[in-house]
Amino acid sequence: MKDEAAALCSGLCLIHCLATPVLLSLGGLGLIGSAFTSEWVHVVLILPIALLALASLPSGWKRHRRRLPFVAGSLGLALLVTALFAPHEAEAALSIGGGLLLIGAHLSNRFHCNRLLKAENAAC
Repeated sequence: MKDEAAALCSGLCLIHCLATPVLLSLGGLGLIGSAFTSEWVHVVLILPIALLALASLPSGWKRHRRRLPFVAGSLGLALLVTALFAPHEAEAALSIGGGLLLIGAHLSNRFHCNRLLKAENAAC
């Protein structure tokens, strides 16, 4: 369940990064446009993403011993955190790359945990 929620949060971050330039290019968005570009939106998005990544990826690695989800998720989270402090020109690329890595990591983590659970149930 944590991986699905984490992938959803990362997906929302990705949508935010892709939709903001489009919405701003439409112009005249006023309050909505300023809310989408505010720094607090980034903090609100990164907090649950980081907490869910820290809760699910290490425990998944301990369970299924596959490094790829943990490494990809760690790199994705690092890119998202870096995007918070990066120049505006690099922010979107870092956020999109980090979001995609995190989504892939969580889905892979979920796949490996489910596969292990099925193998354990078949052995009983």
